[in-house]
Amino acid sequence: MIGMSFLASLLLFIISVIVSVILFFLLKIRIGKGIIGFIAEVCVGWFGAWLGWILGHWWIKLWDVYIIPAILCSASLILVLHVLFPPPKEEKKPLS
Repeated sequence: MIGMSFLASLLLFIISVIVSVILFFLLKIRIGKGIIGFIAEVCVGWFGAWLGWILGHWWIKLWDVYIIPAILCSASLILVLHVLFPPPKEEKKPLS
């Protein structure tokens, strides 16, 4: 993004990956299925972290990125997309 250093972009990516791993694997909050769903969550999480970087200016700051707003916006954007666009349910086959 314009005016963003490489370290700030890398930090947003790291925040996005950590939030996505927690939501995807531990809490089972998924945007899609499999590895494609995880990659989609990382992309959406990065965009959410970027929004947090733009909108939130409080608390802990590292490489011009406010950490707490980036984490909160990343997780909230993933949750909003999970609620608005739930992944399709897997059909269970009978044990015949």
